Amino acid sequence: MGGIGKTQIALKFTEETTKQYSHIFWIDATDKETIYASLKGLSSIPEAKNATLAEDDESVLNWIGSL
Repeated sequence: MGGIGKTQIALKFTEETTKQYSHIFWIDATDKETIYASLKGLSSIPEAKNATLAEDDESVLNWIGSL
């Protein structure tokens, strides 16, 4: 379903709601591997380092849910 404006809608939503959220994460959901790589990349965020995240995607998702 490429070319129907999904990214533009996401960007517009982000622009309009930035002040309502403390964090906005961009996750590449092309497939399982890119989702995992994106979640693993979140561990470089300073707040995530303080949260002592494990190397698995479930701990990252739990951390996101706690924000």
